[in-house]
Amino acid sequence: MYSMARFAGAIDEETQDFEGSAVAYLIDAFGVTIGSLFGCPPVTAFVESGAGISEGGATGLTSITTGLCFFIAIFFAPIFASIPPWATGCTLIIVGSMMAKAAAEINWNYLGDAIPAFLTITMMPFTYSIADGLIAGIVSYIFINTTIWLIEKASGGRIKPADKHLKDPWTYKLPGGILPPWVKRAAHGKKDFWRPNDEEAGNPTGRTIDGESNSLEMKHPHQHERPINSKVIADGEGGERSSASSSDTPAERRVRV
Repeated sequence: MYSMARFAGAIDEETQDFEGSAVAYLIDAFGVTIGSLFGCPPVTAFVESGAGISEGGATGLTSITTGLCFFIAIFFAPIFASIPPWATGCTLIIVGSMMAKAAAEINWNYLGDAIPAFLTITMMPFTYSIADGLIAGIVSYIFINTTIWLIEKASGGRIKPADKHLKDPWTYKLPGGILPPWVKRAAHGKKDFWRPNDEEAGNPTGRTIDGESNSLEMKHPHQHERPINSKVIADGEGGERSSASSSDTPAERRVRV
């Protein structure tokens, strides 16, 4: 689900979380649990969901529509079961080609990133197991990069790959912390931990929806107004300038300005 949220562009780069993640994870966990109790396949978000996201489906209406289609398909199960598997193979090829475009974002310039990615991609079809492919990629990444780090530290930085500078940078020191915000709220005893706090729901950074800074307007909303007492007002007919009358109210002065 997290990878699908990132694929949809819903991940906040500061917190590394997405809006409503607490409810989404809970529903995903309940779906897997209930599905296993009824002997159904895991009711969860699969990587194939990327096909729907790439077509523009990024809200819950997409899942609801898909669920309704599956519900209707129950009554036509004998007809659908008679369709041979090779008749639906072309659809899987289309989905696979859409998923393969993510391989272009892999850092192929550095072997410490390229080899684990290559093993992950190749081991999944060869072993007929997604889990085996993930294990191969994760273990090889840890082994290769840990070995390089140990050799570099032991040699005082004199022995290291020539293309080390091309490695994709990463760190666990995220500005928002490692744990998602809803986990922090639950740890602090917040009963409705799926709802953001007041400071999280506000606009503490002083940024508007358009990305423009509004910190000045928030702190001094009238600082850009021209002083009233020293204002000179242009006469619309003769073009002459006269000082504002002291008997005018502030509202009248703003209107005249």
